[in-house]
Amino acid sequence: MSLLDRAFLFFTGKTPRYDQPTHERQVLYPLSVVAALEHLAAHCGYTADAAMLTAALPVKDGFFDPRYVPIALARIGIETRDYGAGLGEAGLEDLPLLAMAGGDGAIIITGAPSRTTFTIIDSQGEREVLRSGLGVLGDITVLACGHGDPQNGLDFEDERSFVRKNPRLWMLGIFMSERRRLVQMVFTAALLNLCGLALPLYMRAIYDKVVPNLAIESLWALSAGVLLALVFEFAFRQIRSSFVDAVGVRVAQIVQNRAMNSFMGARVGGQKLSVGSMMNALRDVDSIALFVPQLILTFLIDVPFFLLFVALIALIGGYTAFAPVIGAIALLVVGMVASFAARLSATRCAKLIHARNNLVVDAASGIETIKANLAEGHFLGRWDKVSDHIGVTATSARQWNDVPQAMAGLLVQLVTVLVVIISVFQIKAGVMTTGALIAVCMLTSRAMTPVTTAVSLLSKAQQARTQFAGLAELLELESEREIPDPGVRQQTIKGEFTLASVIYRHEDSAAFALQDVSLTIRPGEKIALIGRSGSGKSTLLQVIAGMLEPKSGQYLIDGYSAAHYSVAQIRQKVVFCSQDAQLFDTSIWDNILLGLDEPSAEIVTKAVRAANLDSFVERSVEGYNRKLGPGGRNLSGGQRKSILLARAMVRDPAVLLLDEPTEAMDVGSEKTVMAGLSQATMDKTLIIATHRIALLDIVDRVIWLDNGRIIADAPKSEVIAKLQSRPMPRAA
Repeated sequence: MSLLDRAFLFFTGKTPRYDQPTHERQVLYPLSVVAALEHLAAHCGYTADAAMLTAALPVKDGFFDPRYVPIALARIGIETRDYGAGLGEAGLEDLPLLAMAGGDGAIIITGAPSRTTFTIIDSQGEREVLRSGLGVLGDITVLACGHGDPQNGLDFEDERSFVRKNPRLWMLGIFMSERRRLVQMVFTAALLNLCGLALPLYMRAIYDKVVPNLAIESLWALSAGVLLALVFEFAFRQIRSSFVDAVGVRVAQIVQNRAMNSFMGARVGGQKLSVGSMMNALRDVDSIALFVPQLILTFLIDVPFFLLFVALIALIGGYTAFAPVIGAIALLVVGMVASFAARLSATRCAKLIHARNNLVVDAASGIETIKANLAEGHFLGRWDKVSDHIGVTATSARQWNDVPQAMAGLLVQLVTVLVVIISVFQIKAGVMTTGALIAVCMLTSRAMTPVTTAVSLLSKAQQARTQFAGLAELLELESEREIPDPGVRQQTIKGEFTLASVIYRHEDSAAFALQDVSLTIRPGEKIALIGRSGSGKSTLLQVIAGMLEPKSGQYLIDGYSAAHYSVAQIRQKVVFCSQDAQLFDTSIWDNILLGLDEPSAEIVTKAVRAANLDSFVERSVEGYNRKLGPGGRNLSGGQRKSILLARAMVRDPAVLLLDEPTEAMDVGSEKTVMAGLSQATMDKTLIIATHRIALLDIVDRVIWLDNGRIIADAPKSEVIAKLQSRPMPRAA
């Protein structure tokens, strides 16, 4: 783009148009990333809207993060291959291509009619443009559509399975994706070590050549050379450090993103990690990501240079080379013993830290309950006990970790003394000079540095191993289905649910939550689930919502196995509001629109009124901007329920599943909500789990559960008659 064109763009915000585009003046009108995905789906013969493509993925004010484009396209059966920056590696066989510019801009390249032109789709439609004109987009990321994953040749689902089963190999692949920086880092480290030879050789030359002959010109020449080498050494040291940081930060970002995706995408009920464990795993990613480049440099460059230094010492000082070898062996033995002892203490300390983190989470989330029950002393006692144990084990681990460093300083001094002793005898024998003695002493100190670093890394390796074990648990979480089966990819869920002999048991529980449950729910039905507490009502709702997967039996949605649908497909049409759904420490408005970008104003208004939310929001000075506090603690129980109901209904689902929707509401609010629900769900399926008899007025069918079994499934009038005639029976 010319300077004049850039000035025009700066002042007007528009790109100038020209009747005859040239290499300098190619006019492109990029689509938003979401719009480009819709056009690409249509071009490839798939039906998909923005809601389907971006469901449960980060979208903010219409901006869709390009990192999640492969996931969005995989949902409709389009696999992608990332060519990185530019079109250099992409060929005609890779069309169509999605070219994403910085920000929220993208175009689709669908053809190549000639050597100089592309056929593209942008906001002006499909047209032909000059290939050279794509340069006006600046730096672009190119995705080829219809191919497997670029790193391992796997499709999207197989790639996720690969991460779960082989987290170590996957993380190694992430480091290998940074191989360009790693090669540069290794090359820089080699140059850094070579520069380290300059000063010892300089000192030898000064003592052996310059001083005896008073060669002043040689002094200045050698001094200039060594000063230049020292400057380069400083520069290489900084560059090496920057490469380590660059690789570590980049890998940490990728791994943390995948780990958080793994947690967010894990099956409900399958997340065995505690909050403290997850926090530690995410925190430790930075340490692991920085440790690996340092490990590579130490054992690939620094240790081989130790051998080079020893060889040079042998060349200059003969038998003095045995001194650093003996010192290195002694230091390695000390390091291995200290590392083993430190590992035992560190493992114990890590478990205690997890326990303390969990204690903090419990105390923070239940502070009101703790105070109401005068349980502060109980928690303080647990805190003191855990903290005392952590102090002891952490001190032990720290002391053992410090042993190699302390011994390294001592051994370097002892090795230097040994070198001097051997050198004196060799000088007496006439096989060494004073300059050689100085050079050998300096080279010995330099040679011991990578050995000290290697021993230190051995100690850190045990810590990194423990840290990675926690990260691996997070990466290995079993995920929900992200990509639908091709047979149901284009299906719109209508809402017919069939359960046949469904059995479900919660993890770590011997009792069955659902036993031999069989029923059919047709679109538009209004159903209530009743029964004692613990009878399986909430679990049944979670199974229908796709939150829980039956251990055995069949669950069909519109005649297809529920396992064939992606979770995004189900949750777009089936909305579940649990009894203990979470409110977040943001505004009322943000809590209502959680996960939505631009909902219809009419639907929002309808949902707010149906949930009786407007009755108290209008009385508040802050209105919908009112902050709720952690967990919604600034509101009453009934107000929290109203917000949760509005959140569920604002999604305008085909099927609405509610668990105790009027719990904690007064009679007047309950009647208002019932009327709102009845009006809002006239053409929808409504299933309510409740203990409130009043809610039966808005349903037509009642399913009675006890001990996880259905003991009655009939029209409302028949079940009410049973309730009035005899006490609630117990299932056999």
